[in-house]
Amino acid sequence: MAALRLAMPPGYSGGRFWNGCDDMKRAFSYGDRSIDSVVARVNEIQCVALIGAGTMGQGIAIDLLNKTDYDLIVVDIQQEVLDRTRSTFESSWAKQVKQQRLREEDAKALSARVTYTQDYKELQRADIVWEVATERGEIKGKIFAALEAHLDPERIAAVFSNTSSHTTAELAVLFKSEAFREKFLTVHGYFPFDANRLIDVMKGKYASNETFQLGVIFADQILEKTVVALPVDHHGYITDPIFQAMAAIISWDVKRSRDVVQLGGLWDMFTANPFVVLDQTGHMPYYESSRHLGDALPETDRLRSLYDRDGKRYPDWIATLEKAGRGGISTSERRGFYGWSEGGRPKPTTVFDPESGDYQPIGEISRKDFWSFYEAAERDRRAGKIKSADSLVHVACADDAGGRAFRRYALPLCLYALDMIQDGIATPGQINISTRAGLRYKVGLIEVIDALIAHLTLDGVIELVRRARDENADDPHMLGMLDVDGEIGPRKGKPCLLHELKKRNLTRLLGYGRFYRTPVAELDLASGTYRGSYLDLRFHEPSSRDRVASIVFNNPLRGNVFNHANIDQLGHAFSRVLKLHREGRCGAVLFTAAGGGMRMLGADAREFNRGWFERDKGYVPLSEDEAAASSRNGVGLFRLIQKSPVATMAVFGEKWGGGAEFTYFLDLRYDVRAEGFVFDTLERRTVWQKKNTYNQPELDYAILPGFGAAGELKRLGMGDSVIFEIFDQGMTADRAYDSGVSNGVFDDELEALRRGYERARNMAKDAPYSRALFKQELARGTDDEALAKETGETFNPRKNPYIKTGLLALLDRGARGPKMDYSCVDTALPGWGYPTENGVAEMDAVEEAGGGASGAAGS
Repeated sequence: MAALRLAMPPGYSGGRFWNGCDDMKRAFSYGDRSIDSVVARVNEIQCVALIGAGTMGQGIAIDLLNKTDYDLIVVDIQQEVLDRTRSTFESSWAKQVKQQRLREEDAKALSARVTYTQDYKELQRADIVWEVATERGEIKGKIFAALEAHLDPERIAAVFSNTSSHTTAELAVLFKSEAFREKFLTVHGYFPFDANRLIDVMKGKYASNETFQLGVIFADQILEKTVVALPVDHHGYITDPIFQAMAAIISWDVKRSRDVVQLGGLWDMFTANPFVVLDQTGHMPYYESSRHLGDALPETDRLRSLYDRDGKRYPDWIATLEKAGRGGISTSERRGFYGWSEGGRPKPTTVFDPESGDYQPIGEISRKDFWSFYEAAERDRRAGKIKSADSLVHVACADDAGGRAFRRYALPLCLYALDMIQDGIATPGQINISTRAGLRYKVGLIEVIDALIAHLTLDGVIELVRRARDENADDPHMLGMLDVDGEIGPRKGKPCLLHELKKRNLTRLLGYGRFYRTPVAELDLASGTYRGSYLDLRFHEPSSRDRVASIVFNNPLRGNVFNHANIDQLGHAFSRVLKLHREGRCGAVLFTAAGGGMRMLGADAREFNRGWFERDKGYVPLSEDEAAASSRNGVGLFRLIQKSPVATMAVFGEKWGGGAEFTYFLDLRYDVRAEGFVFDTLERRTVWQKKNTYNQPELDYAILPGFGAAGELKRLGMGDSVIFEIFDQGMTADRAYDSGVSNGVFDDELEALRRGYERARNMAKDAPYSRALFKQELARGTDDEALAKETGETFNPRKNPYIKTGLLALLDRGARGPKMDYSCVDTALPGWGYPTENGVAEMDAVEEAGGGASGAAGS
């Protein structure tokens, strides 16, 4: 199913171009030995087969070709479709060669890796088969029968289906063999696949745990996606039912062309008009999903009536478009809900009018009737915000057509999200991440619910839903969707989760960071506590054996930029590290980045502009206080990481601006060499060569390195000449190693991770008191008398309880001494903090970064 194609990453032209890296993605276990065998199986994959060469199949193929060295088999029943797919790929590579984004030899290598066929016998060499052909169950059944006839279930690692509306169990039973059912998952990406970061992996009741783990690791580390992993079956995962409903709930009220624009305009405040998006993705998945959901949704599903009105799965005006073959941009007429312009970046020019059956000019949303929409936009403009939660709350409470639209169309989806939490289908963080990453909401759906609660209280939100119910009293379908008290409709007998939250005095579903109040944690409904939940990071808990936590920056489509959300999430993640360290469970952290090349960009340039950047308006400057706060917050967090008694290890590739600055604060840095096209400014041509891994371009853009590069490079012992070199021309990995900036250089990403993790594991063995004191000495500089005093203190077991165990290992090397107790709960670490009634003061202050909810957001 579709997600929103609002903005493409730099350089995107219908498919992410290959970066020329010979070191393609492989998986890493981050010390979790329970998944070692699954990681090994993922790293054995050599060939993936895709069944279906349509829009989604092509997107998956391009993504796999870019990120792996796999062979691909593309299967389709129509030779014409296969020929068109081959032509699309070859044309794209030829264009990239011409634009000097791809070498000619690399284009030939890419072409040689793809087999286009109608013959299922070719699939015998595939490790994974991914069905991306149709939403119709009967056709999937025929495809699965062909797979059973030609595949060896013992050899195949997994079979995926990219369904938008089926559950995993519904499709698994189409296989006759239990062996295939155990290897089957639904794995679902979003349009455009190679430029949308969300992916769903759903287990169902038949797949083995090993298959589920393989699917999650493959989606996470090979496809480099933000994974929402669902052990429990649910029609359409999380994201698809919400997107489908965004269009469906409005569609029954559309009578004229202006309704498509004005009612659909409500969703523009969250992300984009769903009718615009459906035209971009194609209508067929929407039709097929509506038909299936109308047949298959359980009686308890709040949104069931959207797909069953007098036996109809969608209204007549949409059926008219379907019958006429008007399915959006990709059709010959370039018409769907809208009429579209020709050219490389098509735009809607007209809109379908159900009343006349013609296409009419797109009018403006009525300022008289929908004044709250315009007020909300102006409020955001004045505050320098973009589609904020505060503005959505303003519309939700407004007494105009905009407010009534919010209450009629958005509130049922908010209640549906609460149902999924209440029924144990999904967590608050999963729902929020799904709507932000997959549907590209500026404010996640759970953030909207939290904002409503914060503004109105729980009682006030319940009354707002009752107000919506009264406003729609003449529509029985809406009454069921707006039932908050468990009185009527699909949720009869089960009052909304809002009532339980009120009873338990839980006033937020998410925890928020202390710097910018962006989400960092989610409510665990069972315990009433909060646990980390990150959109832009992955946090790997330390094993008891290694005591190494891993923090992975996880937004490769945007180069893993440092933005407000990222700073909040890093602050919360490191607060978890400090809690684990205090308990003796963590001694070191490995920092790295997801994505090919392990790139780490600097501060997010979008946040350098106050509000939404518009080319015709130009740069709108931040205030001095706002810019200073950005520097202060980032450096304050980095300094905390630097000063902490936890050992820190960095493994990255290309680093730019703030991404490079962050690594200067860490104890050790390993670099992965980079190669690629670089523009030679003297010869005025692009050449293939080694690329810089340290880049500080700030001065070129009339700004300063606000995360402390100059001072930290000085601290690392770099002279002015080396610092100017980094700023004025950049540094390759080898040059950085020779200069002392880097501590190790590697060609292979996996080898860099393995070696970096092993180094961190050995660093984690340091006794906490000694490491804390050593860091204090480094920060202080030369002081001989202080050194003598502190050396004496380390031999005092009342101050340094670790000395007993540490010296035994040194003195009696032939014996197996006792294990060191790394706990710091009852120990005052030098320069770090002293025991209080509630623990170490400085640690507790950091822990508040995850607060903002009822109860502290912890691990």
